[in-house]
Amino acid sequence: MAAIAGITTKKNLQGKLTHITVDVRKHKQVVSMFEDIGLIAKTDFQKRCEDAISVEELRTRVHKRLKELWDSK
Repeated sequence: MAAIAGITTKKNLQGKLTHITVDVRKHKQVVSMFEDIGLIAKTDFQKRCEDAISVEELRTRVHKRLKELWDSK
């Protein structure tokens, strides 16, 4: 198996893989993958923000509302 920067492995005496260490600074995508499969629990903040709207969606809604208020005068 080829070596990947930021990932180290350890094997037991029988040669079976027992430990994998991932440098999350180099492989940030691993954190979300671990959360998805349940290895890392999401924080309350992350759970509350899952259904949040994007900045662009907020901007669109604000402009639409301001236009409605402006036109109603």
